[in-house]
Amino acid sequence: MAEKKGMNFLSYNLQKLKSFFFTKDILSFLFFLALSSTFWFVHALGKERETNIVVPVRYVGIPINVAITNNPPSEILLNIKDQGMRLFDYSTSHITPLTIDLSRVFYQKGEILITPDLLSGRIRRYLKPTTTILDIQPDSILIQYEKLGVKTVPIKLNSKIELANQYMLSNDIQLDPNIVTVFGPRRLLDTIKYVYTDYLELKNLNDTSYYLCKLKPIKLVRYSVKHTKVSVFVEPFTERKVQIQVTAINCPQNTSIRTFPTFVNATYTVGLSQFYTLAPTDLQVYLDYNDLKLSKQSKQPLKIKNNTSHITNIRISPSEVEFILEEK
Repeated sequence: MAEKKGMNFLSYNLQKLKSFFFTKDILSFLFFLALSSTFWFVHALGKERETNIVVPVRYVGIPINVAITNNPPSEILLNIKDQGMRLFDYSTSHITPLTIDLSRVFYQKGEILITPDLLSGRIRRYLKPTTTILDIQPDSILIQYEKLGVKTVPIKLNSKIELANQYMLSNDIQLDPNIVTVFGPRRLLDTIKYVYTDYLELKNLNDTSYYLCKLKPIKLVRYSVKHTKVSVFVEPFTERKVQIQVTAINCPQNTSIRTFPTFVNATYTVGLSQFYTLAPTDLQVYLDYNDLKLSKQSKQPLKIKNNTSHITNIRISPSEVEFILEEK
């Protein structure tokens, strides 16, 4: 019951308030108030006034081998005078940044001074012809710089790559580019031997893949490129068995070595694309005369030399052979 009385009281007061504001006299008063305010605002805009505006500053064209060593201003405060209507156009949303092109002014002096006259002339291009500049803060811009040293170094991949079962790398991992030109203080460049990529972790990789890696930044150093393309070549592998002839090395011209047997069985892991590409010089099984001439044994362990990157996990049987040294 109390709640119903409260609602009736609220409704009654709202009706009285509505009837007060929407009477003919009140509406007339509000209309003329709005009209007079509009005339006053238009009149005020026609008068000359002063105001402050902030102009952002952008520096462009800085060569990659030049470093700015001070902190030139990022904005300029202008005190200007013009008609109010024209000043209204200089609202923040309409202010174009002042662009200072530094692409052709770097010499050996180490600093650039934009004088008050030069700065005022550049700012004038951004203002209306009727606008008067009363003050500029700062009234000049000093840019201090130094020429950087240059050096070219290799890029190194910082990674952890895990392949899926029964898969192997079919070629060396490639970086494109694999070198980078670095720019920085000469004392710092002397300590840089290479540039690392950001860490790349790959798991269970079962196909050839390509990645774009950023170069890890070094403080005060700039790079000619920001990324390198990483190519990881992956394919399934299998085992292959072949017969390899035992050879001898470092034999004197008047001495020959005979082995028993003369061929051994070699088993190795190879990618499917390279299964039939084993060349005679890719895999060598041999005895070294320098080991044999001092040996008192009739058997000698064989040595293996792998001259290619696409075969791994080489095993031979037998792993040692009998030998005879013969004079020619």
